[in-house]
Amino acid sequence: MTIVIRSDQDFTTLLQSSLRARYEKRRRTEDEAVHVSDILPSSCLRKQYYGRKFPDYEMITDESIHHFIRGESSEFVITDLANMGVAQADLEFDGLIAHPDILDRDVIIELKDTQSTVRLDITDQRFRSYLRQLLYYLTITGIEKGIISIRYSNREMRWIKSDEKGDYFFRPFDGKGPRIESWSVLLPKDDIARELLKNEMIRRKNLFVKALNQNDVSILPRINRNLRNSKCMHCVFYDKCMNVDGETDLAAKMADEIDLLDIPGLVDFKPFLK
Repeated sequence: MTIVIRSDQDFTTLLQSSLRARYEKRRRTEDEAVHVSDILPSSCLRKQYYGRKFPDYEMITDESIHHFIRGESSEFVITDLANMGVAQADLEFDGLIAHPDILDRDVIIELKDTQSTVRLDITDQRFRSYLRQLLYYLTITGIEKGIISIRYSNREMRWIKSDEKGDYFFRPFDGKGPRIESWSVLLPKDDIARELLKNEMIRRKNLFVKALNQNDVSILPRINRNLRNSKCMHCVFYDKCMNVDGETDLAAKMADEIDLLDIPGLVDFKPFLK
């Protein structure tokens, strides 16, 4: 009697097809409402526009599906364990849709899952994106306190160099292992930042909707020049955005505006204690 073990590509294909179908349902279509995640400065309004107008450009890869599943499963488990408030509440603000991960009476919690090998803080664009999303939710609801809870899947590593073969890292003995780090965010009800954030949300939402309705991407700003090298080069819409479609003068000026989070005195950030 022999135990027979063989690779089973049929089941793998079936599972990947099901995951791909689930992922596709989550993608925005041209006639859908605008969500907070669409208009975040880090999201790039032009990429969001192209994603709706030309969905076939952005191929669904195995990697994107795995990122989707990792985020979905992590969010589901942590939300269940937290046992707080309402998960994925439906909120609407001036035509803008918001879905906070956890909405309690006195706090909003955003759960993030990342494979980053560095620990994020206010100097990192990914962290600033998490923060901006939470600040938008606080502005929409009028709630003063929020929490960003980040789950790191990988052990901390340090970058050494890059060459034609790739990036080189080393794993320090004192590096942090996989863990969860949480940050409290307080936005007082009478803080002027609320009005600034509200104006920014509405401005970006209205501009995005106008571009979609008029089929005119030129009125949308490209991402800030300081971020283009790190965020644009691998975008599937890069050639169309940079070399085919234009950008109005107003859009170019908008791209180079100072970030609200860079206004002196607007953010009081204290580093995470080691």
